Amino acid sequence: MKSVSLAVEDVVDVLRAEGSDVSDIEAKAAHQGYPQDLAPTLSAFGNMPGGGVIVLGLDERAGFEAVGVYDAADAQARLAGQARRAVAPPLHVSFTTGQVDGSTIVLARVRELPSTDKPCEVTASGSAYLRSYDGDYPLSEPERQGFVANRGVARHDQAPVKGSTRDDLDDTLVATYIANCRARSPRLASMPDDAVLRHTRVVTREGVPTLAGIYTLGGYPQTYFPTLSITASVAARPGDPVGTRSADIAHFDGPLPELLDQAVAWVRRNTATRVRFGRDGHGRDEPEYPTEAVRELVANALVHRDLGPHALSTRVTMTLRDDRLVITNPGGLHGLTVEQLGAGTGGSARNQSLYDISKDVRTSDGRRVIEGIGSGIATVRQALKEAGMTPPHFVDAGIRFTAIVPEHALLDPEDLDWLATLTTAQGLSDTQRHALAAMRHGESWTNRSLRARFPMDSTEARTLLTDLVERGLAEAFGEGRGRVYRLGPAAGDRPHPVASATRSKHGDVIVMALIDGPRSIRELTDVTGLSERQVRYAVGRLRDAGEVDLLGGAGHRGTLYRLA
Repeated sequence: MKSVSLAVEDVVDVLRAEGSDVSDIEAKAAHQGYPQDLAPTLSAFGNMPGGGVIVLGLDERAGFEAVGVYDAADAQARLAGQARRAVAPPLHVSFTTGQVDGSTIVLARVRELPSTDKPCEVTASGSAYLRSYDGDYPLSEPERQGFVANRGVARHDQAPVKGSTRDDLDDTLVATYIANCRARSPRLASMPDDAVLRHTRVVTREGVPTLAGIYTLGGYPQTYFPTLSITASVAARPGDPVGTRSADIAHFDGPLPELLDQAVAWVRRNTATRVRFGRDGHGRDEPEYPTEAVRELVANALVHRDLGPHALSTRVTMTLRDDRLVITNPGGLHGLTVEQLGAGTGGSARNQSLYDISKDVRTSDGRRVIEGIGSGIATVRQALKEAGMTPPHFVDAGIRFTAIVPEHALLDPEDLDWLATLTTAQGLSDTQRHALAAMRHGESWTNRSLRARFPMDSTEARTLLTDLVERGLAEAFGEGRGRVYRLGPAAGDRPHPVASATRSKHGDVIVMALIDGPRSIRELTDVTGLSERQVRYAVGRLRDAGEVDLLGGAGHRGTLYRLA
């Protein structure tokens, strides 16, 4: 499993922290009998990168309370039988059992099918499913075709473009391309122009431009493929007028190198340039998102997008949100996993001809579209690290791939110096360093708020926060969705209120949230991750105990609560 540990307590903690099922975990109560609706989930996990986990014995409606399984042995036998007969091709499932709050819980790990066998379908209906954050959804016909097309080696980029001729290629781009091909290859150096184009699959043997050729060197590829383009938009931001949906919506067209140039320029135009002060005290202008990182991510999206007929109704999209840049392309990863990205483990290009051509195509500044040595993601990570930013987050949904770059303030020199003094801070990830620096300035974290600031899944957030607690750099207060993390004893001498035996279950969490000053019920709900009902009950108990004061009238708008 790419992200979900099979330790029962870990999976339960993830679900309770999230408060709902997640994309790779599905929980069922199963205390009164075997669930009857698991076939779509089995199909979805079989189609999803990394598969998924089905948990039997947790009641989602009761906050994932452990209610136990009616009969663990029978439940495992029936689920294994469904995996063999209720879906096709059959799926491999492995089981783990454990005790949670005195009840028996069953975890079933559903393995992803090989790409040659997808999509996995429900035999009774013939429908195939994928997983979204809130459940299973049936594949559309183009999505199904995408899975079928990925069973073999894709050669859509080598297909001749019907109706096109050599005149559809841009003479300037072609001349530069041929010169670059000849410069790197003695064999190509001795060939005439048309032969170079033919042998590098820009045109077919008959001289008709290929899809890859039109896409990279065409005068206007959108004549034949309107969706070989980029749609970019700026999402509404906090200061925008009410009702604003997006701003600066742009549609980029032209050949691939021009698409890349336009996209990078658009990000620069719509983001701020900030001053970063180094240890020497000198300020330097830096883009909000490192240009090199943006360039590599956009190039990857353009070169590795799915070019099959099923995917040619979809564009590459870019969205600038208040706190992140999101780039999405049709088609999932090909020949490698998210964990292998940038790790030097190799992999195969989805569009081999397009990939090879792009190594000799130049953008307006004379740079190759791609280097062709598999270093793109490593370059992205290095550029973000040098800018003091956290690594990108990648989501492979099988039929689409998304890269998310979080935007946040760079670490101040004072924070860097402070981190250097912490003896247990060696080896922290960039995300942990930023989270810890925020704690130093009084901010607290929940699993949900950490994921909102630094895109990741619930398991990753729990792992990072738990590691800080184990190092003594953070302390955890509360349980489940209400667990709050604040600066720990190994990171400073910030005073913490003493727990009271008379407090309710979530009382400590509310007290921790009020240390930084008065908050409203809405703010307490957002900070703690508790429901409004839980917050109101806990606050009421704290007021009765004299630990919390009311600022304003009960039930009045603008009412705040503060520590007594």
